[in-house]
Amino acid sequence: MNHIEFFKRFPTENNAIDFIVSTKYKNGYVCPKCGCVHHKIYHQKYNHRYLYCNNCKSEFSALTGTIFEHTHLDLRMWLFALNLVLIARKGISGLQLQRELGMKSYKGAFRMLNLIRRAMGTESHKDTFEAIVEIDETYVGGKPRKENTHKGTVIKKAKRGRGTNKTPVVGVVERSSGRIHAVIAMPNKEGKKLSGKQLLSILDEVCKKNTTVMTDQLASYGILDGKTEKKYVHVKIDHSMTYSLGDGKHTNTIENCWAILKRGVYGIYHHVSVKHLQEYVDEFCYRLNHRDVDEALEHLLGLGISGVAA
Repeated sequence: MNHIEFFKRFPTENNAIDFIVSTKYKNGYVCPKCGCVHHKIYHQKYNHRYLYCNNCKSEFSALTGTIFEHTHLDLRMWLFALNLVLIARKGISGLQLQRELGMKSYKGAFRMLNLIRRAMGTESHKDTFEAIVEIDETYVGGKPRKENTHKGTVIKKAKRGRGTNKTPVVGVVERSSGRIHAVIAMPNKEGKKLSGKQLLSILDEVCKKNTTVMTDQLASYGILDGKTEKKYVHVKIDHSMTYSLGDGKHTNTIENCWAILKRGVYGIYHHVSVKHLQEYVDEFCYRLNHRDVDEALEHLLGLGISGVAA
């Protein structure tokens, strides 16, 4: 939703609190101390963030266990931040969020984005992808493509594609729905990246049995040609010959997703450390998987109140 629609929906902080609390307690308020149900629990007049249980005469925060638990900010700022993250197709930087919210501290804006991304990362796609999926990998980070000199040090250009020092990200997209699941692929104990077992485990996490899997000619995908527990049907596309075999045999869907990810990483964030890369990938996946912003706001709020540590 745009700025005008947002502030029409949440004219005061109490409106934002009511929205958060009603999402958290869909079946009515429950006292964490005595287990009393909603008809004896009500908001404190002096602070709408707190609830009072008339049964055990105790007070508790309505925001406990949510990403808002320790915040002193107006909760409309948090909901507006959620909204900005969802409507920014290529993402929003911490500096931009700081300007949009009028915050004095960049650290506060970065922490807010970090908690939002962690909430996005809790969404599960376990055993939900079916029919036809595409799997592919891309590479993020590393040294610049062109050789240059920085502070007297010559930085050699990075190798592109497989064999690079960049961090590989593996993605699986369900053809029918467009949903995507992506994870960074760290080296195994032997130091090998993108092994057959590693790629198979990523597929097994999200795919149902008898799913048709579209891949390129990477040798590690050869594991799909043998017997697998979920009996995948493997279709390979040789990109040195063609980008599509016709009849829907291609990996163009996942490659289009990588284009959006890289526009965000290099165009908005400029640099992402390996430490935080998975969180940025989770944000990218969530935004592609939830394109209806109003539905996405309520869904993301549900993830944010379900136990992400602040």
